[in-house]
Amino acid sequence: MDPAAESFDVAVVGAGMAGLSAARALVDAGRSVVVFDKGRGIGGRMATRRLGAAVFDHGAQYFSVRSRGFGDLVAEASDDGQAAIWSHGFPMLDASGAMELPGEGHPRWCGRPGMTAIPKRMAAGLDVRTAARVVAVRRESARVVLRFDEGPSIEASAAVLTPPVPQTLDLLDAGGVVIEPAERTRLDAIDYEPCFALMAVLAQPSKLPPPGGLSLEAGPIAWIADNQQKGISPLPAITIHSSPGFSREHFDDEPAGVAAQLLAAAERWIEGGAAGVVEQSLQRWKFARPVLMFDAPLAVVSREPPIVLAGDAFVGQRVEAAVTSGAAAARWLLRG
Repeated sequence: MDPAAESFDVAVVGAGMAGLSAARALVDAGRSVVVFDKGRGIGGRMATRRLGAAVFDHGAQYFSVRSRGFGDLVAEASDDGQAAIWSHGFPMLDASGAMELPGEGHPRWCGRPGMTAIPKRMAAGLDVRTAARVVAVRRESARVVLRFDEGPSIEASAAVLTPPVPQTLDLLDAGGVVIEPAERTRLDAIDYEPCFALMAVLAQPSKLPPPGGLSLEAGPIAWIADNQQKGISPLPAITIHSSPGFSREHFDDEPAGVAAQLLAAAERWIEGGAAGVVEQSLQRWKFARPVLMFDAPLAVVSREPPIVLAGDAFVGQRVEAAVTSGAAAARWLLRG
């Protein structure tokens, strides 16, 4: 152990909703906590981006509320103008091309001025360090040691790991942490769908029907959203999410070709077609949505020292599921 290394009660890897949920609960319980994320910002797939004056939610598009704890967080954010109800349902284009209008469903919420508003609220007052890429997690003398691609290691009494499970397993393998075989088999089985997110600034408002979100049952597009109708962009700006099949087939293709195919499939909702696009950018999400998940809200891979895994792959695909999983990891550590 390096006697000069920073030391904490708990180190959290990943500043998405699960990691921030765990960190918030642990700090509120009096633990010293540090959160690391390899990205330049926080929130994971609760991602908002700008192209000039246009604003896009290009990861998670909305969230629902089903539990009291998350409901309290969202209610407080709403009171402060950081969350709002977008709609109570979205139309769908079925495989035949017919439009199915939604019934009156549960509220679909979004962040204000974008989805990143919610994780930023959760991170307030936390020690969150971005652009910090963890490359290995190891056990040493009943402590957890995190090694980075740059800079000194840190140590902690416990760790919560919340990146996509394949990435987390790589970190544990790099640190020589051996997981009990049956548990490793269950973790190796977790799988994710990839997704492209194409952000396009338009010369004219889109032709999407209100409320500005449309799901598609067939073809290369799974979802298309109008960020101006959503209330987050002052300029016409759409987000296109590719379907799982298209994403897998074309994930390693040249971005320009992928973007051209998605714009061609979205022409009917863009005034002037591709010629009506002023600016565009393509984002690849390798681990966009878990499809084969764990059957518990967390996974314990080490008890001495405590190392626990959390995230949306452990509860479900919803934003709230990641929050629930992170909170469950914190409770497990606090029970000690």
